Amino acid sequence: MKLKKPDEPEANVDMTPMIDCVFQLLIFFMVCATMSKVDLTPEVTLPIAPRAAIPENPSGRGVINIVPLGTPAAGGATSEDQPFLVYGQLTDEPGLVKVISERLKTEPNLRIYMRVDHNAEFKVVKRAIRACANAGVFDIIFGAFQSESAGGGT
Repeated sequence: MKLKKPDEPEANVDMTPMIDCVFQLLIFFMVCATMSKVDLTPEVTLPIAPRAAIPENPSGRGVINIVPLGTPAAGGATSEDQPFLVYGQLTDEPGLVKVISERLKTEPNLRIYMRVDHNAEFKVVKRAIRACANAGVFDIIFGAFQSESAGGGT
């Protein structure tokens, strides 16, 4: 006698949650990619350097912003005591060394991108360079525009 196999129920998969997850991931990565770009502080007006070269690999750089003393920024104003803007916070030279040293622990090949306002005093820039050296980072590039049409100047 021939036995008949019972009919198996048809398996249906609802793809709606899967599509929702894909869109959530897409939005997440778009936001992360945008946030991982350079810390563009609007208070910094970069100088113009016609012979400025575009770095080959700008990724993996810590950003230090330097604006003229007295410039309102991060809920306060830059001063001799706190002339540096890092991650949107004003900090002093020892604080800058600390921030760089902590990031150097997670990124051993850390390089610095220094965005210096064209009206900033060189003594402040010199302090930032010294802080980088004290933290153990010697690869520093300075931000500049190649022409006024690129956004440089006053």
